[in-house]
Amino acid sequence: EFRRVLFDLSSGINAEYGDSYEWEGPIADLRFVSIQGVLCLVAACAVEQVVLFTHLIENRSLSRFVLLPDAHMYDSPTCIQLMDIDYDRQPEILVGTYGGMLLVYKITFMKDGTPKPVLRYIRNYNSPLFSICYSDVTSDGLFEILLLSHNGIHVLQRCLKTAAAYVGRLLRDYTPTKTCPFFSEHYHG
Repeated sequence: EFRRVLFDLSSGINAEYGDSYEWEGPIADLRFVSIQGVLCLVAACAVEQVVLFTHLIENRSLSRFVLLPDAHMYDSPTCIQLMDIDYDRQPEILVGTYGGMLLVYKITFMKDGTPKPVLRYIRNYNSPLFSICYSDVTSDGLFEILLLSHNGIHVLQRCLKTAAAYVGRLLRDYTPTKTCPFFSEHYHG
């Protein structure tokens, strides 16, 4: 059972117990994320589907959720990670499975606020995936995706053409100011 509990720290530790969501097996991984300004929770059950709970603050409940389509079709989910891999400033949901599959979901919201997860990418590693990490291991300024599997560590690097286009857009849209973007003090330029 997965239960929502709210704590009010301003008046001591008063807990408000709310609704719950039940699974038939253990929870493999949980991640909080803000998608398009909406606080969400992604939860993977080892023997069931991956669930995206949305609008946690607005609803103060677990009542709004959607199942990630087809995540259960590729064996048990073992790990999840949230990262912006397509440079649109919104995180994608990466799901690793015991069957060795890496699934990448893009989340958009329809006009009524309902999330719409779309499976955008599938890749087979022929070995169970145990962990997904996002780090700049090559020290080139671009974050790589690291997958830990039974066969070792797989490093997925960015496409440099896509990264260059993204940096080009940032530079084109950059508006110089008199404040330094890295420090809070003013500088003369």
